[in-house]
Amino acid sequence: MHGKIALEEAWAIPDSFTHYDPSTLAPPGVIGGSGGLHAALLDVSGTRLTQMDANGIDLMVLSHTSPGAQGVADPSAAAALARRANDALADAVLQAPPHRFAAFAALSMHDPAEAAEELRRCWGMEKKKVFVGCLLNDFQSVRDAEGNEQMLFYDAPRYDAFWRVAEELGCPVYLHPRAATPLVREQEWAGRPWLEFSALGYANRVSVHVLGIVCAGVLDRFPGLRIVVGHMGEHIPYDLYRIDHKLNRARFPDMPMRKDRLVRDYFGTQLFITTSGHFSTPALLCAMQEIGAHSIMFSIDYPYESIPNGCVWFDESCQD
Repeated sequence: MHGKIALEEAWAIPDSFTHYDPSTLAPPGVIGGSGGLHAALLDVSGTRLTQMDANGIDLMVLSHTSPGAQGVADPSAAAALARRANDALADAVLQAPPHRFAAFAALSMHDPAEAAEELRRCWGMEKKKVFVGCLLNDFQSVRDAEGNEQMLFYDAPRYDAFWRVAEELGCPVYLHPRAATPLVREQEWAGRPWLEFSALGYANRVSVHVLGIVCAGVLDRFPGLRIVVGHMGEHIPYDLYRIDHKLNRARFPDMPMRKDRLVRDYFGTQLFITTSGHFSTPALLCAMQEIGAHSIMFSIDYPYESIPNGCVWFDESCQD
């Protein structure tokens, strides 16, 4: 099947590897071509494009690999990394064959106003058809007074300054997973490290974050805002009945989310999911039944997942 658009596809600049080594996150043999994960992340028009052509992907949206600026606890360094990544990604998209790539902007979320300003800067490249949204790698790392790594979440009221601009620009916001902080890893995942990353931990953390945003009333205050999550919805579609059933307004009268709405009511207009890294037809059918096909978009999660695997599965599912 031709004409596919892939939305959650990782890319990097060499600076990324000074902050984080992603080489442990993809099993051997998943990545096509030579050079391993680092080479695949740096590549745009080489093996990546060849595999796109061979598997019917017309357009791939690239984003700075996790954790990106969210993993940098120093505000100045995080902002500088995001800006360098955005400039480099814009150049890579413009130098690639026309109409084959687009980009999600990277942002430091230490300061909501500064994040909004960088988003405006990237969105100003719209005439060049480069940036079509932004991608945030879950929570923002920050240091407390004792030097311990803490987490900033975007359902806090001060982030309305960012959400307001995202809505104004019509910019979709993709909320993507990242690794836990050292303290959370020690307390929650010690003794079970195999579950901490993409097997379970990623979805646990992102689902809490996105549901926190919904329950905080962010989508109600900004009705034009659109949020996307990957990996077939980070478990949310399959838990929707229980989520809505247990968000009892008599029990939680102070919850800011509109009292006449359920979480499921936001799907298809403000909440969307992609198939990235979750190539299961039963899971896709369940999501379609729970949130509707109009809420679901295609993605692969390259190079952490295989382009052929994702495309063959999707093509066969659509034929069925």
